[in-house]
Amino acid sequence: MDIIVNQKKLTSAVRTVEKAVSKNISLPILNTILLKTDNGRLKLSATNLEVGINYWLGAKINESGEVAVPARIFSDFINNITDEKLSLTVKKNIVAINSEHYKTQILGMDTKDFPIIPQIKKEISFKINSQTLKTALISVLDSASLSETRPELSGVYVSISDKRAEFAATDSFRLSEKIIGLSDGKNKAFILPRNTATEIIRIAENIEGDLSLAVSDNQIIVFGEDFEIISRLIDGHYPEYKRVIPEKFIALAKVNKNEFERSIRMASIFSSSISDIKLKAGKDSMEVSAKNSDRGEITADLACEIKNKPFEISVNYHYLLDGLKVLPTEHIILEFTGDGSPLVLRGDNLKDQTYVIMPLRS
Repeated sequence: MDIIVNQKKLTSAVRTVEKAVSKNISLPILNTILLKTDNGRLKLSATNLEVGINYWLGAKINESGEVAVPARIFSDFINNITDEKLSLTVKKNIVAINSEHYKTQILGMDTKDFPIIPQIKKEISFKINSQTLKTALISVLDSASLSETRPELSGVYVSISDKRAEFAATDSFRLSEKIIGLSDGKNKAFILPRNTATEIIRIAENIEGDLSLAVSDNQIIVFGEDFEIISRLIDGHYPEYKRVIPEKFIALAKVNKNEFERSIRMASIFSSSISDIKLKAGKDSMEVSAKNSDRGEITADLACEIKNKPFEISVNYHYLLDGLKVLPTEHIILEFTGDGSPLVLRGDNLKDQTYVIMPLRS
């Protein structure tokens, strides 16, 4: 291999693929990035056997070839070079990188052991604006379970039908749903692994325009003009989560989001080992309180508009804060659905997003 490439473009490519690099002691090849010439461009690939990322960038190809380079060393070196152009040559798996002010050699590895990143047909299931997709995934991701006891709950459920996509996640203690409109799309439902969703969010951050998604029986590919993410999907049947979302409420309270969040954080200082705080909504105000036998107690008051009757409920403050974080409105609506029943949070006049928390026993 003998190529010349722009340093900034190469740095951007490395940053895109390196998050898929595995830290695997028993399989050193998974700690590398595959560099390969491909139809007049340089292709970078990395995989942890669950997620694979390919990225293409323009380069002057003097001689074709391929090599697997240690990701950490390669990334650290490339990121710190300030010269505009880099020359990369490979002989016997030794990568020589030369620029105006630097010369280095990195010991690479033979590519024969580099895992094959699966290819699936790019029959587009749907297209979606990159920022809309990022927002939808961020809106629900925190509610996905961190436990692998029930694998289907450790990912994000996506259901596409009738020109809309529903994103949902739950860990059995809280549930998030976000609905977005689509211009088209085939009916499809799948469970996206948490790590894959995180990578899509990260990459979408720097992309404008649409991303394309195609789904096979057990894999998904998310791709743009210069990159693609290929991931396995989670097997299993996602629970009928919509049954958990109450259709009616007994009482409703409206509060300022910033004031509510400040009161929750103050109360959290005095919560117990189960992170419980109590919400007591009255005629014109809401009390946010907590009591801890080892620390003391607190009651914070904030203005509140209430509909129907007063109510009180105990909830996990972490779950409350996670919900407020993804509801992008100035005021928050709390729907009380009965003693022992879920508390529903919505953004004021925000109909496409729902956050549900199971209460704690008082």
